[in-house]
Amino acid sequence: MALMNPFPAMILGLEKIGVFLYLFPFLLTLAVTYGVLSYSLEKQLERSARALISIVMGFFVMLFSMWNPGIVVFFANAFGFTLIVGSGLLVIIILLGLIGIKPEDLTKNEKSKWILTGAIILIGVIIFAVSAGSAIFGTNFLESTEILTIAMLLAILGFSAWFITQSK
Repeated sequence: MALMNPFPAMILGLEKIGVFLYLFPFLLTLAVTYGVLSYSLEKQLERSARALISIVMGFFVMLFSMWNPGIVVFFANAFGFTLIVGSGLLVIIILLGLIGIKPEDLTKNEKSKWILTGAIILIGVIIFAVSAGSAIFGTNFLESTEILTIAMLLAILGFSAWFITQSK
């Protein structure tokens, strides 16, 4: 008897309930916003205010995702291409190590630092352009039921409440 691969069905199940369309953009926004606010305004804003701002921004991103399901395609392409480029850079670092060149040797003088920085920015712009270009085609998602939506909302609110109450 042949074993079936459970992962495609699991991924489709997650897609059907809106995890990629709503939950992941919400959590990404929550984490990035909270991190930026904590880094830049730690003394000016209370922890609860930073968390509340992050949660509200996350919900607005969920609303944006509802109107623009292409955000899933954008994130999938952006992170996928970033993984490919990162793997390529890792191979280059390994090959340089095999011939005795350390990565820090590439940035010893000021000119090479700017060349390396420019190359990294160019790679980032290319990844963004490729990801945003394919996002215009959009995707089809199945709508979830009201009960599933309420359960997902309660889970998000529960996570948010837990996130706010955690100590440093």
